[in-house]
Amino acid sequence: MRRLKTIVLSAAIGAAMLAGTVSASAEEVLRLRLNGDINTLDPISTTNFTIRNAAYLMYDTLFALDSNYEVQPQMAEGYTLSDDGRVYTITLRDGLMFHDGSPVTGADVVASIQRWGKVDGLGKILFSKLQSIEAPDDKTVVLTMNEPWGQVIPALGKISSNVPVIMPASQAANDPSEAVANPIGSGPYKLLPDEWVPGSIAVFEKFGDYVPRDEPADMAAGGKVAHFDRVELVYIPDTATAIDALIAGEIDWIEEVPADMLAFFEGADSAKPIAARQSGNSMQLVVNHLNPPFDDPKIRHALQWAVEQKPFLQAAYGNATDRYLECAAVFFCDTPYATDANTERVLNRDVDKAKALLEEAGYDGTPVVLMHVTDIPAHDAYYSVLKPMLEEAGFVVDDQPSDWATVATRRASKEPVADGGWNLFFTGWGFVDQSNPMTNVYVAGDCDNGWFGWACSEELQELRKQFAEAEDPEVKKALAEKMQILTHDLVSYVPLGQSFPSQGIATNLEGFIESPVPFFWEVQRTQ
Repeated sequence: MRRLKTIVLSAAIGAAMLAGTVSASAEEVLRLRLNGDINTLDPISTTNFTIRNAAYLMYDTLFALDSNYEVQPQMAEGYTLSDDGRVYTITLRDGLMFHDGSPVTGADVVASIQRWGKVDGLGKILFSKLQSIEAPDDKTVVLTMNEPWGQVIPALGKISSNVPVIMPASQAANDPSEAVANPIGSGPYKLLPDEWVPGSIAVFEKFGDYVPRDEPADMAAGGKVAHFDRVELVYIPDTATAIDALIAGEIDWIEEVPADMLAFFEGADSAKPIAARQSGNSMQLVVNHLNPPFDDPKIRHALQWAVEQKPFLQAAYGNATDRYLECAAVFFCDTPYATDANTERVLNRDVDKAKALLEEAGYDGTPVVLMHVTDIPAHDAYYSVLKPMLEEAGFVVDDQPSDWATVATRRASKEPVADGGWNLFFTGWGFVDQSNPMTNVYVAGDCDNGWFGWACSEELQELRKQFAEAEDPEVKKALAEKMQILTHDLVSYVPLGQSFPSQGIATNLEGFIESPVPFFWEVQRTQ
């Protein structure tokens, strides 16, 4: 059976390559299988990690984080800060070029940052404090703040969704809620649009005019050296098929290998699984506050009592206890802002309390629509556990199977369920996003302007403003704990533990960068 899947995949890859205009037979090709389809390559229009990961091949950023989580210049040569702490003057480095052959200018940077600032949580805060952003010439960008704010450069250097990538001003003029149709970047790899077939393959080629920084690669910072002629992102919905392809040498890397499939690698010399500790996620059940029944806070609290973490983690990771951790900390466990405040409803399942709250709220049997992702194994396992848990607690459940790309689009809908809306879906945010109150989407409380689910709390908004302005570490820690208490009462999401997924990697590759985000510019073959 496994060999048959490999043969089927070989045919699928061959068909996808024939769909393009360039033969890869004589070129050095890196083939990757990400979690989900590449249906867009605009990381501003979505927070989908699959799109973020793919977009890093073709886009670059002004600043980036190194392995010490310190911000370093990337497209920027550097910056100066005025004596009053309000004016940031950023100089672009030489040799920056877009994939269409045009130079990167200050005007492109301004337009790109403005587009990002309309959708990103931290970007919105930056622009609320910004007096002006302008490009006095092609090599310079000037940000003038209303008052000193120490998060300006960290905001421009954030490495996860939404990533403040730089694109041509003509594309940055597009509404950020609408994906750019023919994306153009300035990074080490260039998209080949004629070979991009959503639902099958996305193809990139080495961009010959890209000028890496002189420094060694260091997580998202430093020199980005492309060692392959082409990078192909192959969409393989079935994970067992993808593992067969990896072992057979037809692809080179798999983003996530389920615990129950690690045994597939036994006796294989061509590929191996590794624990991606820095790619740890917190799996979250996201709750839509706009649609019944979860527009009622009592029913949201009933949801918390209805579920517990361990069965979900076991379903996804089995006995591989080194791959997961029960945790209800909003800012991740084992971090400076970790706390167990207000976690009783989250960590302790009590079906009777859930039923009592449903009765008290007058729950009328309104179906709970689950957007059930089937092409990401861990998600699929989680939904399989969730449905019976909810039904036992008294919820009526409408489980709607779908792929991740479709869910990543549908989740943006604020419409009623009958018109394409939704109630619940699973997602996973990583350590680098969740551990910082300035980038954690669930503590924003930003109502209609917030992340999917649109949880609303003016008190949370105020606490985050205070956190951004605070300098005393103890004050920051106290504010973070208050945010967690309010977030678990608000139920913008239900945390279902932390996980450390396994990746599948061809043994003839080296140069993978340890990072919460997978980067591929240093990867090369050893033979």
